[in-house]
Amino acid sequence: MSQSRLIPLLLLLLVACRPPGTVEPVPDGGTGQEPTPGTPPTFTVHAPAEIVSTLPLYRSVHVLLGDGRGFRERLDDSGVVRFHEPIVSGTRDVSLVMVGSTGTVQVKTWLALDGAEVWLPSFMYPQSAIPWTKQGTLSGKVTGAANPSALSVVAVGTGLYGLTTLAGDGSFSIDVRGDAPGEVDLFARETEGPGGKVLRVGLKRDIAVGSGASVSGLEVALDHPVDQSLGVTVAGGFDPEGEASATLQYILGGQLLFSTNASGQLPLSIPAVARTAPFDTLTPMLRVSVGDAATLPGGMVQTAVPVSGTSSAAVSFLNPLRITSPGVGTLEAPARASRSGLVLGWSPDGSAHLTEVELAATIGPGPLDWSVMAPTFITSFTPFALPADIAPVTTIPAGSYRVAATTTWRANVSGYADFFTGSAASSPYEETRTTRLRAYVELQ
Repeated sequence: MSQSRLIPLLLLLLVACRPPGTVEPVPDGGTGQEPTPGTPPTFTVHAPAEIVSTLPLYRSVHVLLGDGRGFRERLDDSGVVRFHEPIVSGTRDVSLVMVGSTGTVQVKTWLALDGAEVWLPSFMYPQSAIPWTKQGTLSGKVTGAANPSALSVVAVGTGLYGLTTLAGDGSFSIDVRGDAPGEVDLFARETEGPGGKVLRVGLKRDIAVGSGASVSGLEVALDHPVDQSLGVTVAGGFDPEGEASATLQYILGGQLLFSTNASGQLPLSIPAVARTAPFDTLTPMLRVSVGDAATLPGGMVQTAVPVSGTSSAAVSFLNPLRITSPGVGTLEAPARASRSGLVLGWSPDGSAHLTEVELAATIGPGPLDWSVMAPTFITSFTPFALPADIAPVTTIPAGSYRVAATTTWRANVSGYADFFTGSAASSPYEETRTTRLRAYVELQ
């Protein structure tokens, strides 16, 4: 074989043996460069866990810096992409381009990411597997019920799960399963009516389970009638108009025990139980929403706050989000806009931590759906043309689209950057404020 034919073959072998985690050569003249061996990356991206776990469902998933012309990398099983690029300071825009098995394209863009390493936040709730190992059986009876046939009993514990058998006289047997021994609490409630209104509740704390042992003769007394009330008022700032919906949730170990609700104009009064033992150690969560996400221009405002007092709680709301571009309408009367020069624009409450805006086909998934997350000081985004070698659809086609927008404030984070540290997991006891808006547009 001639030397002139050997050289191209050697080049092909070198490309095929490219180590993972380096930047792909860019065919359209971008600025991607091969790193010097041993050179540390300047920017590392961790993909969301749910994307990594479902990679076989996609034709491809790429991580792009900016518009991807200079730096992009196909995601492998590791879910970690390391870029070697000349920018070593300042913020970056990062996009995930996900091509489904049918050729549909979904893009998620995160704007103004800072630092040398980021963890892209998950957009699905993690699912926990139900443990199988039997740690014990609890049996006994619920007392104090006016109608024993309207009872329910559950066992609640960290890493433990109960399967309940309940008799018509209030007797119960619960198999508790988990990966390790521990302690559980028994919670019982009596309800009435088709809506399941809670009348009375009871709680028995700190029952040890382990090694499959049985504990019998337990009694859970329904000693807490739902005969108290919690007054709900607005603390200050934005005071929404319209009917409010309020729910008081009693949560133990991250699991919802029961809830009460009320609706009407603020201020409201919502049913509650006395905060006496053993319910004195529970911190209920009050969730209040006003408006409807599909009602223009302001949509819905929501808040959730832990309740420390026993008779009243004051809540605060974010100012509603507005979509400023393109023009939007309702599902029944969508606005019309040109795809040429399309810009997504919004006006959020500046005290929030982030804004999320999604442009997705009304009936989807569409050929190309796009969502963007940004700090609230950024109020617009221009969808760019995707590289043709990684996406079968490079620009947003004409069609009917839903524009879904959300702003978020969370008490346990200090700013936008906290969402990309890999440690900003939400808590069921965290105070949060959100706005939600859903509008529609015909792109032509």
